[in-house]
Parts: sequence; structure tokens; C-alpha cells
Amino acid sequence: MKIRDLERGELGDLWSIDRAELIEKVYRCQGTELVLKPANHDVRGWPAGERERTGPILLDCFDRGGTFHGAFDGETLIGAMVLESRFIGREKDQLQLTFLHVSRRYRKTGLGCLLFRRAVQRARELGARRLYISATSSENTVGFYLRRGCRVTEDVDAALFELEPEDIHLEFDIPVGVGE
Repeated sequence: MKIRDLERGELGDLWSIDRAELIEKVYRCQGTELVLKPANHDVRGWPAGERERTGPILLDCFDRGGTFHGAFDGETLIGAMVLESRFIGREKDQLQLTFLHVSRRYRKTGLGCLLFRRAVQRARELGARRLYISATSSENTVGFYLRRGCRVTEDVDAALFELEPEDIHLEFDIPVGVGE
């Protein structure tokens, strides 16, 4: 496996990541408390219209200097992380972790953790104090972020919430210094 920066012409390959998953539970926010609810979603790919809706956002992010790392098994893109370069939040001290996906076959291998650590490292280099994450509400996705130390944000970004009101909006305090 190799992780490297993605080139602009490779952004269309992000949609080849296999995000298939059987979702049996989802989180819902009640204030800043998370409540786990039963669900039955057999996700077999990207939602209809996702590429058309998110593709231009990712291109704009790339053109603004966002960070795009791709993980490859040979020539196959198996995971990716996108970190926005534009600061957000009340104190303009947050960067959004815009995209973090790992193909189904490569989940629970540590790849997601590695991509998350790279996002944290890059955000720290750029001077951010926190990451902002709009996470799919599935138990697995939210659990992944909670295990990394993320928490439900009390400072919800209105524009991001409007784009993804069903997501769980989280934040992560970036540790000061070299270690995490």
C-alpha cells in the first residue's frame, strides 16, 4: 500500500472507492447528545447525485490548496482523505475534514486511522486548532471518529449543516506539538 498526494485529474477516481456497507444502526443528535437508533440500510455505492453534488466542491477545494491524499493498492485507489484549506468556525481556527473514505475490503486495517492522522498532522502544519467533521450518521462511521477523540460540536457550521443536515457534526481538538 502506498499513500500519496492526488492530482487534480485523479479526483474522479474518488468515486471508485467501494463504500458498500450494511447499516443496522445510526446516530441522531439530541442537542449535543448522541442517540443510537435502529436502521436498515444496505448501502451499495454512492448516493444518487453525490458525484454531481460533491464533485464541484472537491474541485474548488483542490484549487484553493486543499490537501488530497490517496491510498493505493497497486494502481487501485482504496482510500482517500481531503482536508479543506479554508478556515471556518467562530474563531476561524478550524479546518474541515471534507472526505475520508476507505474501500470496504480495506476497513479495519488501520488505513482509516492513518488517513485521519495525516489530516491532523496537515491541519496542525496549517495552524488549525480543531478539525470539523460532518460525518455520515452510521454507527461505524461515528464510532470511528469517537474512538479518535472527536466529539459532537457545539459550534455547528450553518453552511455545512445546510448541506448535510442528517450528518453528525463533530470536532476534534488538534494536539499541540509533535505527538498525538
